[in-house]
Amino acid sequence: MRLRPLALLGALVVAAGCGATTTTAAPTAAAGAQEIRGGALAPGTYSHSGFEPRITFDLEEGWQGVQNTNGFFDVQQDPDTPDVIAVQFGNVEAVFGDDGSAVEIDEAADAAPNIRENPGLNVLGESPSLMSGLEGFTVEIENAAEGDVQVLRVPAGPLAISPERRLWVSFFDTPNGVLAVMVGGSVARWEDSLAIAEPVLESVRIGDAAP
Repeated sequence: MRLRPLALLGALVVAAGCGATTTTAAPTAAAGAQEIRGGALAPGTYSHSGFEPRITFDLEEGWQGVQNTNGFFDVQQDPDTPDVIAVQFGNVEAVFGDDGSAVEIDEAADAAPNIRENPGLNVLGESPSLMSGLEGFTVEIENAAEGDVQVLRVPAGPLAISPERRLWVSFFDTPNGVLAVMVGGSVARWEDSLAIAEPVLESVRIGDAAP
């Protein structure tokens, strides 16, 4: 997806497919789940003890833990390639709308209408979403500019999507604020990216809810 925190202390750049590494959080994953970590991940159930709300999900062969920063983490296939596939989770503070300006949001319903106004993004579709018993809102977008375009902001900083990349993102209201669950892939392999990410999405548990 190449979601990119672009402005962390003016220097730190964390990009899906650009070699960022997950650091290991405290070893207190959800019951029955392994703690997410950097590098190759064996098939199984994983959680991240340093992220709220608690996220638990199942992985098949081929996934790696790559990015882990304040309010944001992901797993990827084919990292460091143009066709990297990423499933990502973020605590949303704001989205970037009209004129590319940040708009702070308190509810999931406010995300897509503001993203729709971002001149650097093409909105390919919008729909209701249901995940782990939570009702939310999904928007599918594509970079319409020549450079990176900021999409949303998490506590660590802004996240942007690069040219030739596409993003599927669902926004949900949780006791911890607005949660974004994202899938990113290249435009060239978008259908393959969604198919590979689908089993992960179907297994996601948010908080104490069932899939």
